[in-house]
This record gives sequence, C-alpha cells and structure tokens, in this order.
Amino acid sequence: MIASDYLSLILEFVAAVLGFVYVYLIATHKSSGWIFGIASASFYAIFFYRVHTWGLFSQQISYIILGFYGLFTWSAKNEDMPIRSIGFSVWRWILISLILGLIFALVIKLVGASKNNSVIVPNSREILDAQFFIYSLLATWFTTRKILENWHIWIVVNIVGTIWFAYEHWWSSSLLYLAYLFLAINGLKKWKKALSA
Repeated sequence: MIASDYLSLILEFVAAVLGFVYVYLIATHKSSGWIFGIASASFYAIFFYRVHTWGLFSQQISYIILGFYGLFTWSAKNEDMPIRSIGFSVWRWILISLILGLIFALVIKLVGASKNNSVIVPNSREILDAQFFIYSLLATWFTTRKILENWHIWIVVNIVGTIWFAYEHWWSSSLLYLAYLFLAINGLKKWKKALSA
C-alpha cells in the first residue's frame, strides 16, 4: 500500500534516519544505539499502522520491547557483553522461524477473514509481511544477546526489505534497508574480528 500523504512520508523519513543511527551505533558496540532503535520503531509503528501493514506494525511493537531489553542488557553489564557464535544451530532457529512465520500469516489472515468473510489462505504479501516480522524479530533477539549470526539474518532481511519497500514506493525505508545492508556487512566483519581477538 502506497503512503501518499505528507504525514506518512515524514514519519517514514524520521524513522529511517533514526534507524540508520541505531544500526551504526549497535555495529560499533554502543548501548546508546538502543535508544535510537526504540525511537525509530515508534515512528515506524505509527507509519505502518497508517498503511495497514500489520506484520510490520507488530514488528515495530516487538522492536520497542526488545529495544528496552537490549538497552538494559547492554547497559547493565559492567564489563562488555561478549560476542558469541552459535554456529550451525542457527539453522534450527531459521526453520522454527519459517514455521512461526507461516502460522503468523495464517493468524493475520484468519483475523481479517473473520471481519469480511474472505478466503482464509494468506496471499504472498501477507506471507512476506509475516516472515519479515518473524525473521527481523529473531535477528533482533540475537542482537540483544550479541550472537554473531544476527548479522547473517539481517543481511538477508535487508536485501528483502530493500526490494519490497521499493516495490511499495516507501523510498526512505528502501534506502534505509540498503544502508542497513552495508552496515550489516560491516557489523559482521567487526563482530567476527572482535570474536577472534
């Protein structure tokens, strides 16, 4: 759904700028990044509510909650929280997330179908919306725990987001996710280096 009113465009732009600062600070191990992440998610929540994209809206609410958790866990440590890798067990999490994404898409569709008596099989946009939500949630959870593989998931999510948001004509978000892609690649390199040190 294209957001054509000025308020939506402003909300999207402000959220994108705050989101860029968030990822930059997180990639450089700064706990203050979570504050920008919470602010970005708040603006995005309003934006996605206005354009009726419920998976992305739910994602922002989850980001706000996880942002407070990330701020607490990263700030509460007197010593720097160590970066760790979970290796191939990341695939178990990816499979679980795939299944949860399909269930979430079905739930969204069922709630919508009960309101207007429509078909209960989710369409491709609803599946994409749900999967994007679940995988972003997984990557954010991994980030709060400083798990290296968060960057691998973010790289895929950022590629998908760049293409999807451009298709929807959400240009600020598309450019943000393109920037996120480069920041995620850089974050992966920095965290790998820190892990091997």
